[in-house]
Formats: sequence, structure tokens, C-alpha cells
Amino acid sequence: GGCWNTRLRHRREGMTAAEETGGDDEWVHVPANPDEQPQDRRARPPLPSLEEKTPAGLIRRFFSVQERRAASYNRFHESFDSHLSGAMGAGDYGRLCGEITREMAALSLEALAVEEALNAASLESPAACIRVVQLGEKAKLRMTCTLQVLKKSHSERRWSWQRTPEEAEEAEAAAAAMAASAHANEAAIREENSSSNAGGPTDGRLNPGWANGNFRARCNNPEHAAGGFRCGCGERNDAAAPEPTEEEYDGACAEATRELENAVTGINDALEELRQELADLLEDDE
Repeated sequence: GGCWNTRLRHRREGMTAAEETGGDDEWVHVPANPDEQPQDRRARPPLPSLEEKTPAGLIRRFFSVQERRAASYNRFHESFDSHLSGAMGAGDYGRLCGEITREMAALSLEALAVEEALNAASLESPAACIRVVQLGEKAKLRMTCTLQVLKKSHSERRWSWQRTPEEAEEAEAAAAAMAASAHANEAAIREENSSSNAGGPTDGRLNPGWANGNFRARCNNPEHAAGGFRCGCGERNDAAAPEPTEEEYDGACAEATRELENAVTGINDALEELRQELADLLEDDE
């Protein structure tokens, strides 16, 4: 056909599914642990075998994948709403997200197997439709996760512009108390280290300020570190990012929503063309 997704195929002519995505990472996985290896750097798991051999059977198999994807998304949205309302705890929600991630990974591999089988049969047009759906699903999942993170952060009312004057006053008082406690800890450590350095080593002494990582940052200034204790200069090299303004939060939500809507539109357009491809194949078989 001549629609946008077929033109996209022509622009990508000669590229494999793996090459055009920078790796077989359609099964998007956002690690909970920032040290975890990104999904797109891992070797692709083996593709599942397909019983379907005819072009029509392969396309029907892909539509089955899409139906199961929709069911997984429904579970994903329902579990997030339950977690946001407090009906589902963080542990249960995390386990369910892990389960849904594995489901999505398996479905993407199944879709890729269909795409490669169609390409092997020189059916480039329906394979191109599937490629566009895969790219759209990747963007859709990323934007869905982005919106969930934004909504979760907003629901926790952590930002100053969300608080009432009374809540802001309480937060300021709590922050001042924490700062005073940190300052007292550092002063005590200085005094202890000063007297200890005069009298000998302090290997067996407790150091509450050092243990309290919530209050102090590491200081990389060699002059400050020369005294053998954590300094109180207040210079932070691991300071948290500043909170977003209300305008920035609204803008992020609007941008993620637009990207999500664009992805869904692209997916639906490609699926509509794929339905036409299937109808043409069935007509030719009659």
C-alpha cells in the first residue's frame, strides 16, 4: 500500500529488525535497579517456533499477539490504579509489574518471529506493518511508564507547590530540625576527632555522622578530608535534582500524553493496513 508505514519501510530498506532499533529491544524493560544492565545491551533470547506456515496464518498469529498485549495493558493499568489508591501494596505491585514485564517480553519475541517469517517468505509489506507496530508499542510502553511515574510522584505530594501553607510550614520545620541534627552530629565528630587525634587512633569509636548518610554528602576536597573525618562544609556533590515547578510537571504530563497518543495512532494505522493485507491474501486464496 501507499500509506505512511509502507513509505517508512522503503526508507528502512535493507535494514533488519535488530539494526533499525539499535538492538532487539522491543521488549522494553525499565530496570528498578539503576545499576542493572539496560535491556538493549543484552543478547536477544531465541525466538519461539511458530506452527503457522501460511502468510494468512502468520498474520492471524500477530493479531493474537496484539489481543494478549491489550489484556496485559489492562492488568497493568488496573494494578497501577489499585496501587495508587492504596488498595495494593508496593510489594504486590512490584511483583505484578515483573510478571507483566515478562509477558510483554515474550509477546514481543513472538511478534518478531512472525515478522521474520514474513520477511523470509518475501512478504515485505505485511512485515513492514508489524515493524511499525513494534516500534509504536515500544514508544507506547515507555510513555505509559513515564505517565505512571509522574502520577505516582504527584500523588505523594512531595513538592512544595502541592502543599497547603500549614503543610509547608511543617515541612520547613522538619527540614530545619534535620539540618540542626546534622550540624550537631558534625560538631560532635569534630570535637571527638580533635581530642582523639591528640591521644591516639580511634578505630573502635562510633561515628554517628558518618553512618547518617541522609544528612551529609561525601566531600572530595582533599584539604577538608585531611582531618580524617567527614567535613561539615555543606558542599554536596550528590545533591538531589531540584523539584519541578507545577508548570514543568504539567508540561511533562502533556508531552508524554501527546507521545502516547501518537504511538497509539501509529499502531492503529499499521494494524488497519495489516488487516487489508490479510483480506487481500484471503481473496487471492479463493
